Amino acid sequence: MLIASRREHFSEVGKLAAIAFTGHGVIFLINLILARNLSVDEYENYVVAVAIFLLILAITSQGLDKYAIRMMPAKFARQHHGHAAHYFVFSITRLIIGSVVVAVLTLLWAREMREYSPDAMKAIHYSLVALPLGALTYYLCAVISATGDCVRAAAVTYLIVPVLTLAFIGVALLTGFPQTGGMGILCWLIAWCFGLALAVYWVKKAWPASPGIQPVENADVSWQREASPFWFYRLSMGIIAQTVIILLDWLQPSSAATGAYAAAMSTAGLAAVLAAATNRVYAREMSIILETGDHAALQRLRIQRLQWMLPALGLFLIIALTFTREILGLFHPDFVSEGTPAFRILAITTSATVLMGVAPIYLKHQKQNRIIFPALALAALAQIVLLLFLVPTLEATGAAIAYMISMVGLYGYFSVVSHRLVRAAEAARK
Repeated sequence: MLIASRREHFSEVGKLAAIAFTGHGVIFLINLILARNLSVDEYENYVVAVAIFLLILAITSQGLDKYAIRMMPAKFARQHHGHAAHYFVFSITRLIIGSVVVAVLTLLWAREMREYSPDAMKAIHYSLVALPLGALTYYLCAVISATGDCVRAAAVTYLIVPVLTLAFIGVALLTGFPQTGGMGILCWLIAWCFGLALAVYWVKKAWPASPGIQPVENADVSWQREASPFWFYRLSMGIIAQTVIILLDWLQPSSAATGAYAAAMSTAGLAAVLAAATNRVYAREMSIILETGDHAALQRLRIQRLQWMLPALGLFLIIALTFTREILGLFHPDFVSEGTPAFRILAITTSATVLMGVAPIYLKHQKQNRIIFPALALAALAQIVLLLFLVPTLEATGAAIAYMISMVGLYGYFSVVSHRLVRAAEAARK
């Protein structure tokens, strides 16, 4: 069911924003503690392992979690619980198999094609073990969101897992555990175990009916085809976001460049986390709106989103642009000069893309693959070329410029196209 009242809408979005803000604050604190307690090299091992984990997580997901939010709400609204349950089992099976395959291929790549240090390899090994735990947790939380409980779903991935990680890191540091990048990843690994257990429990409570599974002819092929655009989109965005850190590590312009960029991106990412958490509500409601063909409701949804997001982003930018050096100085003194321009560029870029964040959701829901994927490919290619030219001379600042050009161009294009499609759909109904 759609959220009926304006008050109820802002209440749920407010809870999601609070969860995302608090959770990102915890992640900021994790990065801060690790940056101050680890050597520059070990912190680099940590951020590279995190970047690899996030990238292979996007590969492993296969778009099944995003498609669950597109497909399941309408099935639940029509009481087609058996169909939803069949997709659930299909997805879990694909995720388990996919995580094993991706982990093995990543391990071969790390060992045979890259000469990582033993400490870096240990951190990567922990991230590979965490891969199936993270993939399953994200999927189960997408299912919880599809049932209508977006707040509880966001709490698991955006708040509970980071809080547990922070607690485990604190214990590790206080007990004299070796202070390495692998230690930080191991703490995330243990936290994902608890997150998965909690997600399983809440899925059982949130499921609206007994999950009787009814076979659907050619459903597996259809679901894989329908989920593929969501997968390719998430994978492409993961490549655009995480390739920066991986290429910085490879090009190695200076010992502090990778850490400075990671610190800047972690802080600037607050706006993106707010959008990612609250977009669960908009994606779910858009699924139901498009099922009924009421395109006029999309305008209401967009206005409601801007009413709370514009003030939030304005406050974020004021703080980020005013206290840039002080924020980066909390991580490491070496990050201030290297990361200050990058942080300001990333803060502006992230805020701009967040404002335009509903556009790609609409295009994916409308299966506008011919619009989405050529643009994604061009953005990814442009960023890689820009990174190769800019990073050797401008280091972290060059990486931020490359990211800004590719992302603002991509989201701007999506916004223009989606606006035209909505106007055309409204005109066709008149």
